[in-house]
Amino acid sequence: MPVSYVTDMDRNEYEQKRDQQTGRIRSIYNYGMGVLWVAVGLFFLNHERFGMEGAFDPSLAMFFGGACIVYGIFRLWRGYKS
Repeated sequence: MPVSYVTDMDRNEYEQKRDQQTGRIRSIYNYGMGVLWVAVGLFFLNHERFGMEGAFDPSLAMFFGGACIVYGIFRLWRGYKS
C-alpha cells in the first residue's frame, strides 16, 4: 500500500482555498453579467437616442428593457451576497 504524505489538514486547506477562489470568480462573473444586463436594459429603454427609431415595438422594448434591468440588478445583488 503506497504511503500518502498528504494529510487531511492539507486536503482541507486546499479545498477551502479552492472554494474561496471559485467564490471570487463567481462573484466577479455575477458583477460583470449584472452590469451587462443593466446596460442592455438601458439600451432598449433608450434605443431612440441611438438612431434606431422604429426598430423595436415601443411597448415590447419597454418591457424587455425593464426585465433586463431587473435581472441585472438581481445578478449584481447575487454577486454582492456571495
